[in-house]
Amino acid sequence: MTQEMNTSHGVADAPADGGGSAAAQAFRAQQLREAAAGSVGSAGPDAVRVPPQQAPAAKADAPDAQPQPAPFAKGSDARTAERKKVSGRARVVMQGADASVSGKMVDISVNGACVLLDAMVPVKKMCTLECDIFQNGTRRVFNVPAVSVYGVLASGHGFKIGFQFGPRSAAALKTIADIMR
Repeated sequence: MTQEMNTSHGVADAPADGGGSAAAQAFRAQQLREAAAGSVGSAGPDAVRVPPQQAPAAKADAPDAQPQPAPFAKGSDARTAERKKVSGRARVVMQGADASVSGKMVDISVNGACVLLDAMVPVKKMCTLECDIFQNGTRRVFNVPAVSVYGVLASGHGFKIGFQFGPRSAAALKTIADIMR
């Protein structure tokens, strides 16, 4: 499998066949379905932007080709929504595994969350994020499917893991909106 070099950013583009793990491909497909259906959170400034997959030139002119969002510049921040510091717990349940990892919520946005965990979670790993947040004397609990997008060592405190939310239920959307107020 060959990759083309994107000279404007100095990074390799994704392979023309979609590339990535099956979980990442499924997540991108779900994002595209939500965007096409006009789901909540799929349009506007808070939309989750998925970098486009590079297609061969011959397929780009196909009648069923859909426009792709602009790619992220190297070193740019892909976050488009405001983040809010929160206090609470989170449990990460890995897809296809009986194990879970518990940790502390760091911050949240309408598109994702950062969680401090004792164990590293592989990037692009599909999971369910179970959040239990305390705000202004109120306990707010919700579950969302998510994919891990980054993990960094947090100076002796564990690992900060960034999660991008997948399709959210109406109840989860309302709870997240209440937290962001």
